[in-house]
Amino acid sequence: MYKNWKILKSEYGEKAGEYAAVAAWCNKNQQYTIVENGDYYEVCPIPEPTAAEKAMFVRSKRDYFLNEYVDKYAANPLRWADMNAQKQQEIINYRRYLLNIPQSAGFPDIEVKTFEEWKNDGNSAE
Repeated sequence: MYKNWKILKSEYGEKAGEYAAVAAWCNKNQQYTIVENGDYYEVCPIPEPTAAEKAMFVRSKRDYFLNEYVDKYAANPLRWADMNAQKQQEIINYRRYLLNIPQSAGFPDIEVKTFEEWKNDGNSAE
């Protein structure tokens, strides 16, 4: 709808309502953004993330899962002691999976699995 939209900066004041509508469309669409380009504003596609940005995102997700599914048990001696040996081994194996993600084939274009997704893929205490 607004893919080829642009206005001169000098017209911004009189076209503020139009700018707001375009901005709302960009926010809803999630594939375009308004950029400042010299004397005007224009709608441009949001660029694909770089490999470094993808790697940072995957590592961030991995770190979240380490905290959410591993550290809250492994770093707490009372919780760890309450778990049976099989559950402890599952957490150890899941931790190993998470820590090895940056060395995995296809990194950074991979999906980090939650503990349940990892287990449902046939991984366990073995």
